[in-house]
Amino acid sequence: MALRHFFKIFNCKIMISVNHNKQTIDLFEKSSSDCFFGRAPMIYDELSKSDILFVGVNPSFIDTDKSLHFVKINCMKNDSTAYLSNLKKSNFEALFYDLDSVNSNIKTLGDIHKVFRQNYSYFKKFNHIADQLNVTIEHLDLLPVRETSQKLVVKLLSQNQEFTNACFDIFLSALKQISPKAIIIENSFIRDLLINSSHPEIRNYFPSYDFKSFKSSEVGTPINKYGMAVYYTSMLTGQRAIDLGSYNRLIWSLNKFLK
Repeated sequence: MALRHFFKIFNCKIMISVNHNKQTIDLFEKSSSDCFFGRAPMIYDELSKSDILFVGVNPSFIDTDKSLHFVKINCMKNDSTAYLSNLKKSNFEALFYDLDSVNSNIKTLGDIHKVFRQNYSYFKKFNHIADQLNVTIEHLDLLPVRETSQKLVVKLLSQNQEFTNACFDIFLSALKQISPKAIIIENSFIRDLLINSSHPEIRNYFPSYDFKSFKSSEVGTPINKYGMAVYYTSMLTGQRAIDLGSYNRLIWSLNKFLK
């Protein structure tokens, strides 16, 4: 029974990421390459049903030399990604810029994400919260486009509502499968994007701070239509990171809600 349960969980992880990646690639193939800033879309190695879902804007795009260096240093920590140490710079760049080969590069792109997910400093606070509360976590970006400049991302979305709604549809599909008990929106831009969205389903998941109408929990955060607690916070890492007191208060609130 234990082995059967393991395979059920493993298959669920694979299927959520397979579905998400397929929808992302379908959008990528029918959209202008400008919508993806001329780069391959975000591909996940796996996505899991989890207690807490952290939501970011979109994957940043670090300089390819720095990215390759990071991957080569950290990929050896996991047997399943060790093969990435053999990547040459030209092959690494082609993974992101050879837009005709994205379908054949899904596994490699997913494994590169795995290396970053397991080792990049951005994810450390998420893992710390998981350890503190003994819960499962997942991270998902709202948009599958690779770009560091938020100004360029804002401009893209303001000029292409159809593309924005398509990204929302893909995001919502994964959110429903991950089925978290709590959602943490750790960026003010996507907070405003979500609570002001005209998308028919988004508002059901992301209530605004309307104190006269939203349903709140005893821990003081909005509860969406499906009983999920929604936390609108600052970034958890980086120069504009949430202060330590607010970070600890977030952990306390999550613990109280999840228990």
